[in-house]
Amino acid sequence: MQLRATDQERALQDEVRSFLAQAPQVGAALPRALDDRMTVLREWQAACYTAGFVGRAWPGEFGGGGRPPVEQIVVDQELAAAGAPEFVNVVGLDVLGPSLLRFGNDEQRRRYIPSILSAEEIWCQGFSEPEAGSDLASLRTRATEQDDHFVLSGSKTWVSWGQYARWCGVLARTETDGPKHKGISMLIVDMRSAGVDVRPMTQITGHAEFCELFLDDVIVPKENLLSRRGDGWKIAMHTLGHERGTAALPRQVKLRTWLDRAVQDAAAKGRLDDPLVQVQLAQALIGVEVLRHHAYRTVGEFLNGGAVGPDSSSVKLLMAEAEQRLAASAFEILGPEDEFWTETYLYSRAASVYGGTQQIQRNIIADRILALPQE
Repeated sequence: MQLRATDQERALQDEVRSFLAQAPQVGAALPRALDDRMTVLREWQAACYTAGFVGRAWPGEFGGGGRPPVEQIVVDQELAAAGAPEFVNVVGLDVLGPSLLRFGNDEQRRRYIPSILSAEEIWCQGFSEPEAGSDLASLRTRATEQDDHFVLSGSKTWVSWGQYARWCGVLARTETDGPKHKGISMLIVDMRSAGVDVRPMTQITGHAEFCELFLDDVIVPKENLLSRRGDGWKIAMHTLGHERGTAALPRQVKLRTWLDRAVQDAAAKGRLDDPLVQVQLAQALIGVEVLRHHAYRTVGEFLNGGAVGPDSSSVKLLMAEAEQRLAASAFEILGPEDEFWTETYLYSRAASVYGGTQQIQRNIIADRILALPQE
């Protein structure tokens, strides 16, 4: 990937920086109350969409900007470097939106994509289940075809922002014969449907961003089937690969800003002369720089026409390790009285689980990159 910005990309950087300089949300603390936080974050994403900074590379006929993908990368890195709030409709933008663009029909794209970009409608994803997390193909949620609809029953867990979502991309079993990953389909579920029960779960941070989702004979119209029956596994693999591969560039920028903050906070407390502190911060820097190198390589291949393949597992592995190392080091250096680093540390423990565990990433690397034997 070309690391030197073109004149056009530098002009875009200036445009984003000018916008950010006038945005009151940048640098401001988010409300503690989740409802208030959601309101602020939706307004922020809507403002960025109006400015042309959300979905910049998505097709113009469906509400996107129709620009080259590298421009969205430039925008995302500028937002991360400024410490701007993250876009709240992350599941729609990073997970289900790309799947709609790849596998959906034009009617589905026209209906859902614009409101994903503007955050008018929040999306969540119903993949993991109490008995099918890492082993996703063992999911038990069933979708039975009847006349012009499916009847959906089962439960999902770790559903991000489920209590605010209008739509959910649900993986469900539509066939029971054959290999377990062959009989899975993806359905677009209206979260206002009868039989949908959402129960927020309080996390170790005190927030309730994740939910349990219970589906009791929920009616889903056939037009809400994404692609064809049995394509759910293919869609899920595309979805997870895209999520793992494209998130790393802005994430490594954010981690670098966190590292700079940790150095400043340690200096303010007179801790930088401690050799152990120096070693901890140096190790955190190494992790972020290694992530940066791999992220640029993976995204560069994508921009040159390659698919987001198994290399994304290497990036996901490095991203989780870098985040956890940095957060743990800063927490140890600065102590639990620092609210930012305490919450960052607590939340970082999930980085090695969400989006696929570290063990899964290592198995993918061993099988699909190193071609190691199964036994």
